[in-house]
Amino acid sequence: FPVTILCENVEKFYQLKLTLSEFRDKYYVNIRKYFQSYEGDFVPSREGVSMEASVENIYALLDGLFDIVSQGEAREIVQHYAAKFSDLPQEP
Repeated sequence: FPVTILCENVEKFYQLKLTLSEFRDKYYVNIRKYFQSYEGDFVPSREGVSMEASVENIYALLDGLFDIVSQGEAREIVQHYAAKFSDLPQEP
């Protein structure tokens, strides 16, 4: 499954990762904090959330993110990601 690093704090040796996992024939979206071990590998912590990867939950997550961005005077961010999605085929 794909793993996306959402942010990394080099000074505090952690990463925030977005992952997809499967458990008991269901798929889950996970946002979790990973700490760097003494061996240099990043290992998951208890800090994070998981939610079933249903279409409804994904849309709710996206709606929430867009609400946060729109309230935070982040026009540049919205324009940046709108440009990324403008290349996708549009639904009728």
